[in-house]
Amino acid sequence: MEVEVLIVGGGPAGSAAATLLARRSHRVALVHPTLPAAAALAESIPPSATKLFAELGVLDAVRAAGFHKNRGNTVWWAGQPVRREAFAEDGSGFHVDRGTLEEVLVRQASSVGALVFDGMTARTATESDAGWIVRCEGNDGAVTEISAPWMLDATGRHGFQARKEGRQPDRSTTTLALVGRWRREGGWPDEAGHTLVESYADGWAWSVPLSDDVRCYTAMVDQRRADLEGSDVGSMLERELGKTEHIGATRVGATPDGEAWACPASLYSTPRLGRPGLLLLGDAGSFIDPLSSFGVKKALSSGWLAGVVAHTALIDPGMSESAASFFDAREREVYRSYRAVSAPFFEAAAEAHGTTYWSERAASAHEASGPADPSGAGDPDHMGGHEVPADDVRRAFETIRQRDRLDAVPGATLRVFERPGIDGYRVVIQDHLASDQFPEGMRYVRNVDLRHIVQIAPQHADVPDGWTAYNGVAAPVTLPDYLTALSTAFAAGFLRHADR
Repeated sequence: MEVEVLIVGGGPAGSAAATLLARRSHRVALVHPTLPAAAALAESIPPSATKLFAELGVLDAVRAAGFHKNRGNTVWWAGQPVRREAFAEDGSGFHVDRGTLEEVLVRQASSVGALVFDGMTARTATESDAGWIVRCEGNDGAVTEISAPWMLDATGRHGFQARKEGRQPDRSTTTLALVGRWRREGGWPDEAGHTLVESYADGWAWSVPLSDDVRCYTAMVDQRRADLEGSDVGSMLERELGKTEHIGATRVGATPDGEAWACPASLYSTPRLGRPGLLLLGDAGSFIDPLSSFGVKKALSSGWLAGVVAHTALIDPGMSESAASFFDAREREVYRSYRAVSAPFFEAAAEAHGTTYWSERAASAHEASGPADPSGAGDPDHMGGHEVPADDVRRAFETIRQRDRLDAVPGATLRVFERPGIDGYRVVIQDHLASDQFPEGMRYVRNVDLRHIVQIAPQHADVPDGWTAYNGVAAPVTLPDYLTALSTAFAAGFLRHADR
């Protein structure tokens, strides 16, 4: 069978890519192995991920699946007082059983035209100048060969092709997840709908509610040093939860629901995640610490971008190299930025608990963080551009608000350069703005095109007039978004006031 894009793996990343490509009328094959029952992990999805579900056209289906609402987080970290974060009622996320979420997303991909090979596993892949030939085997032993110019590896930790592309583990740390479920008849009255997170000397634990009656508990331990010998997984998990001060105690009155299990959770990354004809999506290319609760969001975002890249290459082959390089830079920067965000948490835990578990993780996170990619390709929500410091933007806004006239002129060091960016569902070469204050460069803020801002603002003394003029030449935006972009342009040095 010949298709345009072959996607191996039907998790959130693979399903997202398949859905986007099928909606763009491409012939897509999605190879979806049967998910082992023990791998049906519980995961928290933050409210911000609903934008990605909506963009893919699957939000209604996800909501209809009846997943437990993610109403917030309760955190006991590094011996500090409890921190509770409650999400707005209309801004909740989801607590999901990973296997059920995959079923929902795969069905949605199939409903828009993706060819789903359910219960099949990719066994071998052969690459040639024409693309890929992948041999797949079903649960019944039946063999199917699928050829395509583009292959997207979305096989997660298995790393069907990613392992052959030089994927490397973070050898400074190893992590094993011990997982079990508990049922409490009548529900869990405390912290209802919240993800619970707690650090302790030998690791950290978290708990996710899957229904009113069932919660999943996970302990993240160092498999090199944890006392794992001579015990079943349930006993090991019980022992680890017993080391916590708060999370373990929340199970009072609850009973185990099924057998506990263990799965690897060590971190890894790949030097190159995209090249013409091959993209490594989601957890296939890199794995971040679950501490962020952004694993599913990272996968959805990766799958969405992979779909955009493959779509671009198929309709404009001359952009294949640029599009694949853009994907590679973006995915590497996402991994780097998540590691950077985790470093302060690990440092705080290391100081509070004084154990090797945390000191090693803090050092590893710092080393993996490294310098940010100056291209800005790693922004997972905006697809291009680091942010100007918020304090600088606020000061620029206050200056604008206090002036009778805007009197905007181009910044003294404003310059324009080209680099790949996203325009709709295509990777294109775009003009980006830069200055001495903001050499990283930027193009959009809140979907407002800064290129138009620097052209229009000098022509209008009043902000409302500039906003009206902007909406006449670009996709309409709200006045608050226009003001934010205008303030950012001043803060970044793309614009200045004529008398300054």
